[in-house]
Amino acid sequence: MKKLTRIVVIAITLLMALSLVGCSKGGDTGTDTPTDEPKTFTFAIGDQPNYMDPAIASDSIGSYVINQMFFPLYYLSNEGLMPGAAEDCQVSDDELVYTIKLRENYWSDGVKVTANDYVYGVKHALSIGSAEASYLSWITDYVVGAAEYEGATSTDMPNLGYVALDDDTLQITLLKPVKFYTSLLWGGVYYPLREDFAPMGDYTWADTVGYPMNGAFVPTSIDRAAKITYEANPNWCWADKVNLDTMTCLVIADQDAQLMAFQKGEIDFATSVEAATVSKLPELANNFGATGIINYYIELNCRPDSATNEALTDVNVRQALLWGIDRKAIVDARDDGVTRELLGFVPSGLVSDEGDFRVAGGELCGYDPDYAKDCLAKAGYSVDNPLVLEYYYNQSSTHDLVAAVIKDQYAKIGIEIKLKTADVRTFFADRDQNAAFELARGAMSADYNDALTYLDMATTTYQMKAVWGDDTYDAMMLDAASMGGQERLDQLHAAETYLVKDQAMVVPLFEYGSACLRADGVTGDFDNFQGNSIFWFVDVAK
Repeated sequence: MKKLTRIVVIAITLLMALSLVGCSKGGDTGTDTPTDEPKTFTFAIGDQPNYMDPAIASDSIGSYVINQMFFPLYYLSNEGLMPGAAEDCQVSDDELVYTIKLRENYWSDGVKVTANDYVYGVKHALSIGSAEASYLSWITDYVVGAAEYEGATSTDMPNLGYVALDDDTLQITLLKPVKFYTSLLWGGVYYPLREDFAPMGDYTWADTVGYPMNGAFVPTSIDRAAKITYEANPNWCWADKVNLDTMTCLVIADQDAQLMAFQKGEIDFATSVEAATVSKLPELANNFGATGIINYYIELNCRPDSATNEALTDVNVRQALLWGIDRKAIVDARDDGVTRELLGFVPSGLVSDEGDFRVAGGELCGYDPDYAKDCLAKAGYSVDNPLVLEYYYNQSSTHDLVAAVIKDQYAKIGIEIKLKTADVRTFFADRDQNAAFELARGAMSADYNDALTYLDMATTTYQMKAVWGDDTYDAMMLDAASMGGQERLDQLHAAETYLVKDQAMVVPLFEYGSACLRADGVTGDFDNFQGNSIFWFVDVAK
């Protein structure tokens, strides 16, 4: 990425190549329609968000909430990577220094948004630390000096390469050239904050109303377990493109209940419905779509120092798990029109100079039950002497179905699966923080248009507690970080091959998009890779 006139063109060219089946009509900003009656819009999410501090609420659920409130430097839409608060960007010849000019904007309380607010947002994210701010690596892995300030309690960070040159100009100095760096700047860890509302090290401040926003909407009530309400921000720089007066976010965890609420007209946009059900309702054919680039896989706790079942440290057992699954059986069972077999870890849809990364990388696994049985036999197991493993997941109709197919498929080759479930928060804590599992459900939506968004997941530094990947994989990914062009892509392909085909440290199952429903007459929403929508410019028919 070079200077802004080229940076946006390059990003748009790459991202326009994606063929997502979107729920949105595509970035329509609508028109201002005079009306005496307030215009409102209601959407539903499938779980309650974490704390609403943007450094923390950057998962797919939390992003649905905070996307509506903050105005990032860049944002992703159906039209590609777009400049938001960044009006202009100059990149040095060595691609290490980004100088960003901010467009004029004001907080909802009328105070001007400055470059110092963006700098403080980064410092605040660093003060939270990576244990809570899961995307903090987007700062610490790339910005000069950032890693040394993780967990800092003071804003005094003299070595940080993220500074304000003046009220309207940011300067960012990177550790190394990163072609997709501006694609990271939509992340919550880069959102602007003000020190008078968001203290260093604290993320509870955002759970009460009264703090200013620099984006399209401002929260007027917050109950993370049930409902969040918003009103339009008249001071936002693009306020003249906003069509709504108010907006409501409802938490409806049950997918069938969310579908029913949509059918009753209680919500205008359903973000979490069962695709297999909705795709078979002809009356909703014009309302149904899918957002995002998402993979679904079995994560294996297979590192010797973390494994809770020693059998998983044996590559023969892992190869049996990799080749003993008929992925087509899962696709057929889901029968939703949006699910496809995944034969590598990186799903399709991420496009670079070589084309689609998944297509270029080829098939790294498949269904070969005889080979799977042979691998198990080498480890001392068979249908008559089965290996017993536990598969852990949080319950939903989708996850229940996948678990049932996995259990049936593995029984045929000599693996007895015991199913374990927990509520979503307990499950994520056990899987990601405590490594308290053998096999676990995994799924990841793309955060930006590069295979690294998936492949860095198995590195030691990415994981809260490392359970997969190894020193060899870390070294391969480190080498990739110093490369560019096709050499880098070849190295990423080699790393994925090592992770999946050679070492079978993960079992890819399928790829899909998040099913959603939009009411008739709703326009102006747009999607991003993560599988959620932005409602800045939504309009509703009256």
